[in-house]
Amino acid sequence: MEKLNAEGLVRLPQFSHATVSDEMIYVSGTIGTTGDGSLVGGGIRPETDQTLKNIEQILTAASSSWSDVLKVSVYLADISDFATMNDVYSRYFPTAPPARITVGGVRLVFDARVEMECTAIRTPEFRTTHSKPVPRRTGFAERDGEKIFYEVVGEGGVPLVLCHGAGGNHAVWFQQVSQFSKNRAVITWDHRGYGKSTDHGDLTGPKVAGGDLIAILDELNVTRADIIGQSMGGWSAVGAYLERPDLFRSLVLADSLGGLLTPKVSEALASSTYTTAASMDYLGVHPALGQRFVVEEPELAHLYQSLGEIGTANSDKVIGRLLMTTYDEATAKSIEIPVLCIVGDHDGLFPPAAIMALCEALPNVRLAVIPSCGHSPYYEAPELWNASVAAFLQSIDKESSSL
Repeated sequence: MEKLNAEGLVRLPQFSHATVSDEMIYVSGTIGTTGDGSLVGGGIRPETDQTLKNIEQILTAASSSWSDVLKVSVYLADISDFATMNDVYSRYFPTAPPARITVGGVRLVFDARVEMECTAIRTPEFRTTHSKPVPRRTGFAERDGEKIFYEVVGEGGVPLVLCHGAGGNHAVWFQQVSQFSKNRAVITWDHRGYGKSTDHGDLTGPKVAGGDLIAILDELNVTRADIIGQSMGGWSAVGAYLERPDLFRSLVLADSLGGLLTPKVSEALASSTYTTAASMDYLGVHPALGQRFVVEEPELAHLYQSLGEIGTANSDKVIGRLLMTTYDEATAKSIEIPVLCIVGDHDGLFPPAAIMALCEALPNVRLAVIPSCGHSPYYEAPELWNASVAAFLQSIDKESSSL
């Protein structure tokens, strides 16, 4: 990790403008200060503009640009400033702005109205490669006469566990495993009837998945992990948490409600378009993929279709079992670990409004909305998705180290 400071920008000596790690750049919290260190006057509009100018200067010093920004976190002293801030913000990006988390009601240094931080990548000529071999092993956890397949890639750190959705299996995470296994063990697995896992009893679904996940963690002697559930995998993760919360350091619900159903979530689900999803009788078309992705990335869309057909599980039956498994608002409020909810802005299965409604019930939650994506932004926009998760995990690492 290398600290970076941009010439001409004021900063307290004990802090840095950014941290650079391999190809990743983490721009620290930045406000609208001018060259003499004072806050620009005039309200939220000029303050937002100056903040973005300062970030642009830092990105330039780090051999990056707005086009390379993957994720932005915005902190507002007054959430009513959002519309004005957003108007200025959107003009800085040459294409659609990246994923963003906005938090209101925050007390900021110097009584600033806005503060921003972001994650970016270095432009190609400055990126580094990793030639060191990454260890990999596979195995099966046996439970109730079934064999549950798992794969472990990488080593060290707090393990990261990836639970796939009804349209995939452990292999669908290939764009995450290669990234996150650089500095930690990454565990993927197949639900019953998916990929290499058996399902002789035809029980695949939330009734058994949480216990299967726990069995894998026990098999691998994992005592605490960061666990991500994509769609159906969110039910598996929540089920495991309710049985063994001690195994969880954090939880990521990726385009998933995890069965947590509040009155507001139920109301928002009325906009779900799953029942009108396009037929999969066309190349690359899948209800879990956005239309833009199918048109622009037909090869990867077809690969997604193909991966989802490996195994014996009947996804329609599984989805029916998911929708019959729900938990009330009190259960949602009892989940006290850090939670990140990620959703594609065009998710038709669990629309953003439903995910945002769930966030209102979770006591320790952050939200990331991935632009121009359907139900599977981890697959459709892996750089944005990975950056959102990486920033979340990094914040937990910082909190843990300060205890």
